[in-house]
Amino acid sequence: MTRIDKVNELIARRQEKRSKERIRLDKLFDENSFVEIGAHNTEAGVVTGYGTINGVLVYAFSQDGAVNVAHATKIANLYSLAIKMGNPVVGIMDSKGVAMTQGLDMLEAFGIIMQKQAQASGVIPQISIIAGDCMGVGSFMPVLADFVIMTKTNSTLFMQSPSVFAGLDGKANTPSDLNASRHAGKTGLVHMVGETEEECFALTRKLLGFLPENNLEIPMVQATDDLNRLDPKLNEFLPEDNETPIDMHYLINSIADNGEFFEIHGDYAQNIIEGFVRFDGMTTGIIANNGLMNVAGALKAGEFVNICDAFNIPIVTLTDIAGYERKLSEELNGIEKYGAKLIYSFANATVPKINIIIRNAIGNSYMLMNSKHIGADIVYAWPSACVALMDKKAYTAITKTSAEEYDELSSPYTAEKMGYIDSLLVPSNTRKRIIVALEMLMTKRENKSARKHSSIEF
Repeated sequence: MTRIDKVNELIARRQEKRSKERIRLDKLFDENSFVEIGAHNTEAGVVTGYGTINGVLVYAFSQDGAVNVAHATKIANLYSLAIKMGNPVVGIMDSKGVAMTQGLDMLEAFGIIMQKQAQASGVIPQISIIAGDCMGVGSFMPVLADFVIMTKTNSTLFMQSPSVFAGLDGKANTPSDLNASRHAGKTGLVHMVGETEEECFALTRKLLGFLPENNLEIPMVQATDDLNRLDPKLNEFLPEDNETPIDMHYLINSIADNGEFFEIHGDYAQNIIEGFVRFDGMTTGIIANNGLMNVAGALKAGEFVNICDAFNIPIVTLTDIAGYERKLSEELNGIEKYGAKLIYSFANATVPKINIIIRNAIGNSYMLMNSKHIGADIVYAWPSACVALMDKKAYTAITKTSAEEYDELSSPYTAEKMGYIDSLLVPSNTRKRIIVALEMLMTKRENKSARKHSSIEF
């Protein structure tokens, strides 16, 4: 048997008996498109390669075993190739920790991977899928990515094993306590949860459809919706009282191409709604208020702004905010810090920024929601908007002015005269006016900071 025959036989055997990690990659990629790199390096415990997802070149790795130096080297080499080519990386995390026998070399191994992740940050999209255990120093890897998707069952994410410390009830926890539901709703480390691995792969494919291949591309598809479409229901959309929450999901679906809204971080900080839509085929980030601002909301919105800015995705905010959560815990947790970070994110972003004031725009909580004061390119307002330094009760009590005077001062017409609103719009025309503004801002040029722009801000 010749050497070529031996190689062909080995390849045939591997194709007949595919590993779990290889099967996962085949499910993620377009049919028959995945090409494995380093197939004979079986001791590494990771499969790496490339293929197409929705017809676009994507690089990926899939773990199934303890991380060792060879494991890390394969992932680092994959990252190097992806950065050179300017295409996304998807990592499927499922590891039982590190090869303890390799000692300090293991920290060097993880350091190699994380250096590559840092180099890729803000340059190419990075998506992590947690499909099993992700623990110890390895738990930093998904957090360094732009998006984390986790299976609802049979997966955990933790840095220190919960079995080594007692919970608040004095009983020892188990790793299963730090599951997808906990991280999606409480810690915010997970952006989306899939019931199964297949659902996680589907979410990944859909997410990649909204993202560019790299930070030099503009994410667009052929539009299939009427750019002049109106929604007359929006003219009578707002609740009769000023306290009932607005149905922001309806509003977002109403104005988006084909009513499609891909929500990100839906279970975390639900006072902020965010995700991707398209306007006339152009991917756009949407951030909408759904309650008072707090630490989690500011953190969530700020991180999303940074990702949009890194990947040339315009930002549209739908503002309805009347202040902050009045809790001592918010002060103790540093609302000033995270509010300032959100201001910085909006002010630093150089992509097109459009703000639409729907109802309340009160105090400095309104200021940090992409207002004209911190650099929004275009600010629209519905006639229902109330734009004021304070709410009516506080302002009239402090200044001794009448309610009628307050209504005049807080009118969107007054804010427009002052230059803080560019134009009032009929609610039913909201979609059309956003598209017109985005088309105008397509050629926007604004100098970025001298530092390399990253999608991760600390």
